Amino acid sequence: MTITKLIKANLGLVLMAVVLLSAVACKKDKAKPEPKLALHGEWQELGLSAGLERNLYFSSDNGFKMDVIDRISPSNIINIYTGSYTLVNDSVKVKINKKQTIKDNMLVSSEVVDNDLFEKGTYQVEGNVLTLKYITYPADAPARTEIKYRRRLID
Repeated sequence: MTITKLIKANLGLVLMAVVLLSAVACKKDKAKPEPKLALHGEWQELGLSAGLERNLYFSSDNGFKMDVIDRISPSNIINIYTGSYTLVNDSVKVKINKKQTIKDNMLVSSEVVDNDLFEKGTYQVEGNVLTLKYITYPADAPARTEIKYRRRLID
């Protein structure tokens, strides 16, 4: 058998092997959404007393902002905390580097701070509900705290 006949005889097998390998190599697993994307956006805390509001903002560039609004006090106080966040699996770490206080729509203070928020925090997003679990320090001992937020949808 000549080399040409041998090549022709095996060419079909070689082509089938290439096609089969290509099909297997291109098969993709269902990718889970990137955790960071699930957290992006604006969230409003559930279950607060009337007149109080707490909003969280997680941006795509790892920026973080939290507004704490008190409409109960006569001055309508808003505290704004800004910083950054990082995610590792289901844990979230927030670093606050600036705090501003607004009373009656006027900026009354702005200060540089260095605070961690949501100590040992974990998060879970199910539909439009964000659950944060973290450690707080009431008077007697550390306590595991859980707070739920609703995604604020833009019309």
